[in-house]
Amino acid sequence: MRRFAAPLVLVATALAAGCVSRPAPRVTFLNDGVLKSPSAQDAENYCRNFGAPMRFLSAEGSEVPAAQVPAGEVIYRCD
Repeated sequence: MRRFAAPLVLVATALAAGCVSRPAPRVTFLNDGVLKSPSAQDAENYCRNFGAPMRFLSAEGSEVPAAQVPAGEVIYRCD
């Protein structure tokens, strides 16, 4: 039984380290469900965590949808 304990502890430690080192999406909560991320990819990754569709907003605090995917910092909602 002790023979299997050491590899089991090693595997559990490796799994825990893998979960801790996983990068988290960079998100800033603005107000009333409006979010801001440094890139469109970060925004998509964040909304994908919840399985929610997303829409980009045209300006900070504006509910008007953006005409296309903005470059650089994005403001969006996960609906």
